Amino acid sequence: MRWDDLPEVRSPAGRTLSDLLEEGPPRQDLPGYDPVYRDFVDYIIRCTHRIWEQKNVGLCRTHYSDDCAIHTLAGPVSGVEAVVQNTITTLAATPDRLLIGEDVIWSDDGAAGLYSSHRIVSRSTHMGDDPLLGGATMIPNGVMTIADCLCRENRIVEEWLVRDNLRGVLQVGGDPWAVARAQAETDRTGDQTRHAWRNQAIAAVRGEADVAIPEGHPAAAPVAMLIATLRGDRYGDGAEALSPACEVRWPSGRRGFGRGYWIGCLTQIRSALHDPVFRAEHVAARPLPGGDIAVAVRWSLAGRHRGDGLWGAASGREIMIMAVSHYRLRGGSIVEDVTVFDELAVLRQIAGGLGA
Repeated sequence: MRWDDLPEVRSPAGRTLSDLLEEGPPRQDLPGYDPVYRDFVDYIIRCTHRIWEQKNVGLCRTHYSDDCAIHTLAGPVSGVEAVVQNTITTLAATPDRLLIGEDVIWSDDGAAGLYSSHRIVSRSTHMGDDPLLGGATMIPNGVMTIADCLCRENRIVEEWLVRDNLRGVLQVGGDPWAVARAQAETDRTGDQTRHAWRNQAIAAVRGEADVAIPEGHPAAAPVAMLIATLRGDRYGDGAEALSPACEVRWPSGRRGFGRGYWIGCLTQIRSALHDPVFRAEHVAARPLPGGDIAVAVRWSLAGRHRGDGLWGAASGREIMIMAVSHYRLRGGSIVEDVTVFDELAVLRQIAGGLGA
């Protein structure tokens, strides 16, 4: 299937909730999916609404496989019952939580299944004690999340979850470094083999090739931009893909406009991480109203923390970043870059957590 097939399966961008949840006839053939879902975008938006806004957490058991694998930069989660428990724990701290879907960029990956990259703004109030946010503050907060999900027959079988957790800690008045150091101290106790996943992930970044991009696919330009900058240190060449007034949204409240601001986001990271290795891991694209194109790129970066600055004094530790970037293309240029990764988990690694 081409990236621009099935234009009737529309992005949620710019649509009202009543429009998104309107019931009606199918718009896409979805063998094995519950008949309530009209198309794959509807499946992602509607099941998220049923689980989070309607608080029917038990629906996770019919929407995740029993042995689903969830990848996060804080460590892997395995099995649907862990998903159920983690969702309940989150709602215990923020029971009024709303998940606002900004976009769903999806692809048909053939025999592997349907793949979605779901960008979410979470709005909630910190009403309950929480291991991450601490004691209840009753402070409203909101963070950006992107959930990349591989789905087959109504169930998520694998998920890559990136969330701006550092911003969440800041919004309730917490100290991210204090949280990261406490997490790292816990990480250094007990069976250290539970952290083997991080070394395996770094080895994959260093040893595996970039994802193959089909000829003519819109993701080719953003991936080339990331390769030029994160692999080649050619920031000016990479930024040529951006509109001069491109809007940039990156973790921990970074928000600005233009090529210079975007270059600053990358060079801050690059100055901290020496000998970096970049890998593009998955791409998807979908047409948007008015001729724009939405592109999703999941990527990883590994490097040695040898530079003072962005993340404090150099620790010498090898650091892993798992990120997802959503781009909006217009007339061949990138007019928006929304990138999400868990910067709190980066601090946790620098503080000596998540294994050697």
